Amino acid sequence: MHLRTVFHIQAVLLLILGVVLGVPTLLALADGTQDRLALGLSMVVALAVGGALYLATRSGREGRRLTQRDGYLATALGWLFASIAGALPFFLFAQLLPVDPQWVPEAPAGAAVCDLPVEALHPGREFCNPADAMFESISGFTTTGASVIRVGLWDATDSPTSFGKPALPRGLLLWRSLIHWLGGMGILVLAVTVLALVGVGGVHLMRAEVPGPSKDRLSPHIADTARMLWWVYAGMSVAQVLALTAGGMDLFNAACHTCATMATGGFSTLTASAGSLTPYAQWVIILFMFLAGANFTLHWTLVFKRSLAHLHDSEFRAYTVIVLCSTAVLAAVLVSLNLGWGALETVRHAAFQVVSIMTTTGFMTADFALWAPGAQLLLVVLMFIGGCAGSTGGGIKVVRLQVTLKAAVRELLRVAQPRVVPTIRTGHQVIKDEKVFAILGVVALFVGTFVLSSLALALMGLDIVTATSAVAACIGNVGPGLGAVGPAVNYHSVPEAGKWVLMFNMIAGRLEIYTILVLFSPSFWRR
Repeated sequence: MHLRTVFHIQAVLLLILGVVLGVPTLLALADGTQDRLALGLSMVVALAVGGALYLATRSGREGRRLTQRDGYLATALGWLFASIAGALPFFLFAQLLPVDPQWVPEAPAGAAVCDLPVEALHPGREFCNPADAMFESISGFTTTGASVIRVGLWDATDSPTSFGKPALPRGLLLWRSLIHWLGGMGILVLAVTVLALVGVGGVHLMRAEVPGPSKDRLSPHIADTARMLWWVYAGMSVAQVLALTAGGMDLFNAACHTCATMATGGFSTLTASAGSLTPYAQWVIILFMFLAGANFTLHWTLVFKRSLAHLHDSEFRAYTVIVLCSTAVLAAVLVSLNLGWGALETVRHAAFQVVSIMTTTGFMTADFALWAPGAQLLLVVLMFIGGCAGSTGGGIKVVRLQVTLKAAVRELLRVAQPRVVPTIRTGHQVIKDEKVFAILGVVALFVGTFVLSSLALALMGLDIVTATSAVAACIGNVGPGLGAVGPAVNYHSVPEAGKWVLMFNMIAGRLEIYTILVLFSPSFWRR
């Protein structure tokens, strides 16, 4: 195993994150808010550690070719290093923040936020616990969007004002959005283009990182493929920012909501999430969530080859049909509930929740935990399905479910007609048996991890609805669940041990289960 190369990759990731940290740091300095020191120190630490590690692992080009085992280890360590770097601003913010007497009038002079009791509602109090800071960071990078931030208020003068204001200063909110955006296409896929400049191959790195069973190359060179995908990702992000600002949204909120939309993450700068946005902004977000849940290779083909490959892709067609049918069913359910919405408003809320949940974005325009059980069950099912392979969405992926269902039908045909051996196809492509078994293995591991994690949370005292929906939301990288982790609340009340279980679920779901579980196999570490 090439450990020098593996840690060289971590150095590159830390340097990238250190540079990106400069953006929210500058915003915090411009705003003059109390997050500027936490962000600045985090930037210095990331650059210093990354620079030192880069120099320590620097060597000639020889011996830098990655093996598949190196790729898996580098990917797992990359998410660990990135998560720690991402958590540092939240943790330092809580440690360095004094108590605002307007929030807690009875607090003694000079008291620190972390001296307050756990139940105290004060901005940043949640991040005094390293586990909570890590939870927010991992949720951001894995584009899950689950948060421990309770409803609280913040403005540029560091004083509470009125509901609807964000619970953190703008610098930290921008950082939450940026880690979403970086995690969307994959921070390690971004690093592939940088690693190409220093002579490190990225094939196995990208194989371990990119979500979905298909890793289509747009170029013979893996770095070129990564670069092309990032260009599409960045271009669509710019397009959404322009569309939102054209509707009257300010640049800051447009940029933050775009980061969360394109990454299918769901972190919002607003207490009411997307529910406080205009109908126009919600339709824009619906469109871009839908596009982010599709295979980005199709978007690249449309932009650069002027070919509408979407129409010929069986997975995209199935994805579109599921979204349309689910929206129609949910709209019908909402009409029966007599919520007082007009026809267009009902369709908008139904479409928003369906697309948000299926693409695992996790934005919300309404508290679906209050809807009929049938509507809730439909959304939970969509959590498991997820988006398309090669998208920024989580979940099992549409193509895997297609292959799983076709494999089940094939076995039924074999029982009925033993001499017939039908093939499994997706579109015009024949799926070989070894790939079918691999896909069935991922689905089995996904379900097995869900069951064991739900059992673990239930044993910690969580009710069955909260335990199962929290695991489904985290392993599917969705964000909001039901019960005590519903869309109108958060994950703050989950026990600390439960949060670590959910953090594992988020990373395992983001990396397609195998990449994480293979590290626990003794054979992986044998030469």
